[in-house]
Amino acid sequence: DASFEALLRVADRYNVDIPDNVTRDELEDLVYEAAEETREEHRRTNNHSVRVEETKYDNRADGEIAADDGEDIELPDSYNETRIVLLLRDPAWAFAYWDLQTAHSEAFRRSDRFEGLLLRVYSLESPVQSISKCRASFDIPVMLHDKGWYIHLPEQESNYRLSLIAVDGGAERLLALSNVVAVPRGTVSNLDPDIDADAEPNINEKSTGDEILAQTGIQDMDLPFNGRRIPQRILDLIDEDLVFN
Repeated sequence: DASFEALLRVADRYNVDIPDNVTRDELEDLVYEAAEETREEHRRTNNHSVRVEETKYDNRADGEIAADDGEDIELPDSYNETRIVLLLRDPAWAFAYWDLQTAHSEAFRRSDRFEGLLLRVYSLESPVQSISKCRASFDIPVMLHDKGWYIHLPEQESNYRLSLIAVDGGAERLLALSNVVAVPRGTVSNLDPDIDADAEPNINEKSTGDEILAQTGIQDMDLPFNGRRIPQRILDLIDEDLVFN
């Protein structure tokens, strides 16, 4: 059936050795184990700060992580440091997270002149180019309580940097600058290699991509996934691998 074929495609993606006459349940277990192994490898190779932030923004974590002994550890909401970090997730998408010193956030809440925060996204010709000489930029208004944001990157083979800006009485105040990320040429991975990337999606069909994007918080990406059903426990493991790698 269609769901079995979809599992076969995922199994092929993870180089699963499929025995003859495998049942659907057996195939599901094999794919789950392979996806779990891949995810664990991804976690081991990530640096510590990225692992912490991915855990903090994991929808399933719900504010807590499990220690090695099984005890839940609650991560702090803030480290009382004004900074912004940009993480490249895919040639078309990045994730920004930031924090504000308590003194800053409290001052903004008390101010009648405070109008809001902006993420200013700079497109740079080189990693060392000054933001004052950038070729293009655009703004994303965010709320004071926001801590993270997915950002669509309009250009590949470019460099991006962010600034966190407070607008107070019509004047802009630079709060923090992010690191620079280099965006390579590439595309978002597709679950089904037989799908024409230019084909119109079936609007009456809820796709695997839709389910994954709903979990990650990215909306309106319009990816051409084929909508075949895959067990949720596998989707929970492969969502980032399918969308962002």
